[in-house]
Amino acid sequence: MKSSLRPDSAFLELATWNIGGGILGASHQRGGTPSPDYYASVLQRHAPDVVCLQEAHDYFGSRESQPHYLARQAGYPYVELFPTSVSHLAEDADFALAVLSRFPITNTVYRQFPNPGRTGTGPGGEPWTLDDKGYLITRLDLGNHEIGLINGHCFPLRHFGACATDPEFAEGWAMLVRDMLTLRETGPALVAVDLNHDPIEDVLNATLGRDKYLNAFPSGTAVKGAKRDYVLYGPGMRLLSATATATESDHAYRQVRFSVEHTVPDE
Repeated sequence: MKSSLRPDSAFLELATWNIGGGILGASHQRGGTPSPDYYASVLQRHAPDVVCLQEAHDYFGSRESQPHYLARQAGYPYVELFPTSVSHLAEDADFALAVLSRFPITNTVYRQFPNPGRTGTGPGGEPWTLDDKGYLITRLDLGNHEIGLINGHCFPLRHFGACATDPEFAEGWAMLVRDMLTLRETGPALVAVDLNHDPIEDVLNATLGRDKYLNAFPSGTAVKGAKRDYVLYGPGMRLLSATATATESDHAYRQVRFSVEHTVPDE
């Protein structure tokens, strides 16, 4: 099989980042001015092969989405985007999950978590209703390697007087567990998720362990904004490095580097 990869084709660098509508500073700043060039500069500096974004703004086709802008500025030819809910940070935008990649993206589907419709109070005292959340399942075609990928964003239940372990959310976790275990059965797999809960063992313990998934950040980190964002990797991926970097946005930037051990055989 002829490979279309770069000379370092045995390696893959993946980043995950909740960009909060591209607004810098603390979370939930409704009406704040997005700073997409800042986010593009971070991606340009770190240059991962694949980027998983959560809470990126999509503008209903009225103008270029934030994922497409970042891809264009940072040199990613492939973009997969799926809007999940109306943004509470801007009147003209949806929140979206997105994957930016230097490699082709195939077979993407979106799974939405069952939403019990809880209500709560935002940081500014405003009434909130629990927005829809979910995850993308897709595949990265690396030429002589193929990797399964999940990019997800889970409910921020601390704002709604609820906990991720409450029975009403069990169906959603069971759905994610099934998809994660199914994905890793097809070959090397990665999961990037803003879990909005800590520790991960409370809700995804059935996916963790030998021959399942390992946590690239098992001991946590003191970096500001780094809690609750995870990268998990399955058999066929060997972790080489994992870094969390504080940023000017609400969430830290996480990047992992892997050696891809599994090779798809020639047909």
